[in-house]
Amino acid sequence: MDPFRKNKSSAWVWPVSLLALVVGWFASVAWITDSVDKGRLDNLPLDVRERLISSKLDAQSELVSLRSEIEKLREENTKFQNQLADGSKGSEEINKSLQNTKLFAGLTEAEGSGLSIILRDSRRPVENVLDPGGGIIHDTDVLKVVNELWNAGAEAVAVNGKRVGPRTNFRCVGSTILVDSIKISPPIKIDVIGDKQTLMGAMNMPGGPLDEIRTVDPQMVEIVPVEKHRLAAFTGSMSSKYAKIVDPNGTGRP
Repeated sequence: MDPFRKNKSSAWVWPVSLLALVVGWFASVAWITDSVDKGRLDNLPLDVRERLISSKLDAQSELVSLRSEIEKLREENTKFQNQLADGSKGSEEINKSLQNTKLFAGLTEAEGSGLSIILRDSRRPVENVLDPGGGIIHDTDVLKVVNELWNAGAEAVAVNGKRVGPRTNFRCVGSTILVDSIKISPPIKIDVIGDKQTLMGAMNMPGGPLDEIRTVDPQMVEIVPVEKHRLAAFTGSMSSKYAKIVDPNGTGRP
């Protein structure tokens, strides 16, 4: 074996492994929700409301820009992986690690067995429902179910076809639910890949998020075992404005 080639391929190990660890760390970030209280917004002064609306429009514009940026990063990452694939055995192991990290962070399509969970608004007449507000599927219901699935070992999750990523957020706007900036409304379909028996146990756990919904109306929840899901890749932003990679060697380079 050419010793120069070996040293050259080994030089990729630490920086690329660190990249994989950092991307994996982002995937462990907890979910954040914010709800919109329309009544409180209407009570604000006109100039304050205008500033809030303007800020929201700016944020939506930035989201479009960030999604374009992540597509470019994906293309660059694919080229990098192809270069590694032509290298030594060590490079092949790095490439495998990067692929696993992409799957963990939701940056690639995923397929496998699991469950489909469908959440619907109650069809019962309002007078027959103890808590009329409880007969409606809210953003917090979706969030609680998704969090419970992660806790039960879910490996990939999608809500109405949209892959859930490390910074996905859920919030209510009027009668609709926003998954990031995408509007959805019941029925809400949550597809999950993982061990079906474990996931089913978590979804039927007494006192769990689905148990709370069933106490209002059992027909609001449906769980279907699935032999093979195919979930799309996460399309949100992975960019960081304030967090920086720590240089482990003190050389000034991550």
